[in-house]
Amino acid sequence: MKAGAYAPNRPETTLYAMSGDDIPMYFDMANLTPKQQADHQVNVELLGHQQVSLMAISKPQDYVAVYDDFRQPPFHGLLQRFHALQSSLGLAMVPLDHLVYAPKDSYYEVIAAHLPPVAMVNLLMVSPSNRALHADPEGIERNLKLNSKFHFAENAQAFGIPTPETLITSQPLTDNPEAESFFARHQGEVMLKMTGFAGGRNVAAVTDSSAGDRYLEDYDDALPVILQQKIPLDTCQEWTIDLHITDREINVDNVRRIMLADGLWIGNLHHADYPLSPHQEAILIKVGEYARSFGFGSADGNNFGIDFFIGPEGEIIVTEINPRWTAGLFSSELLKRLQVTRDAVAYYDLVAKNRCQEYLDYVESRLPGRGSEAFEIIPLGFMPFDVDMEGEAVVSVWSIVIGDFAAYRCEAKQRFGPGAFPNADKVPL
Repeated sequence: MKAGAYAPNRPETTLYAMSGDDIPMYFDMANLTPKQQADHQVNVELLGHQQVSLMAISKPQDYVAVYDDFRQPPFHGLLQRFHALQSSLGLAMVPLDHLVYAPKDSYYEVIAAHLPPVAMVNLLMVSPSNRALHADPEGIERNLKLNSKFHFAENAQAFGIPTPETLITSQPLTDNPEAESFFARHQGEVMLKMTGFAGGRNVAAVTDSSAGDRYLEDYDDALPVILQQKIPLDTCQEWTIDLHITDREINVDNVRRIMLADGLWIGNLHHADYPLSPHQEAILIKVGEYARSFGFGSADGNNFGIDFFIGPEGEIIVTEINPRWTAGLFSSELLKRLQVTRDAVAYYDLVAKNRCQEYLDYVESRLPGRGSEAFEIIPLGFMPFDVDMEGEAVVSVWSIVIGDFAAYRCEAKQRFGPGAFPNADKVPL
């Protein structure tokens, strides 16, 4: 049986087993700080959205490993409803009886003990957290390098990859001459970066050394620190590209805009028109060649994500690489399967727990081909855990809005109230 982080659309009968793997790459899980523990739990729980979406971007012979929490009310009913709505779009779904349930805190170990009859296990990334499902110590070592912001900062420029000015330095930053000089040179427009957290939880804008040291209170004093020139968002746009890398070739899978709210990723804008020139694409393909030079890629093909900016003159500035499935890969794959030809926003939002079925009734009325010409909605996933929002239990849902997002936002709030869908207000459209 093959096991690894392969690209989607594999012909083999496949088990998709994906949870939060970033923090276990670099941290001793028995000695996390309270903030690191909280961030890890959030990362693990967020993968519930992706587990639901995998039902719609796989094939009927495949299996998907999901958290035990999906068995609990009302989440089990919501899971069945999501499956029915996605099935109604004509997708070749993984059947509900091909779901493999496992506790989120012992997810991979339980899955390894109850493997269905498959030829491949497809992971989010090869990590120490999922070693129960693979025998690939070389893959772990490779990802320790390629997933490390420090390794990229040390090697990217020599490979000819355009990056912001970057400094690797030590703690504390206060009275650190090279750090203080970096802050002065960039007039306080600096990003501080650490390795091991996803979704922007390892990145912070800091204006001076004392602000940086406050941010670093949750990290071991011996860990190195990356300071990087902050890219101005008023003149540059932030994007992600997914490359499909084999041992023979590198191809573009998808390109999308990154959307952030309060410094954290909340979704992507998928453009109907291909946004890159041949010159820009060639620069990003070169980043894939960089990854392949460190052993990334296989005969079966692996996914590789690149975060980058497009500057005012069309210049490419690469800020981060991710040798794994990216969250936008899931929504991109579904849009391709449905042959969507309009701009689409895939984003997270919050729905009152006692109104989830009402929300899905609304989604059903706006499925592609069923309702508004201005916009359509595809239910992508949800998280089977309560989220507290000012004392109210809410559920995090992941949706794709095709077409006029502003019209969707207006109509949804008219139906559910002005305080509903708080993240829709943060989407910059």
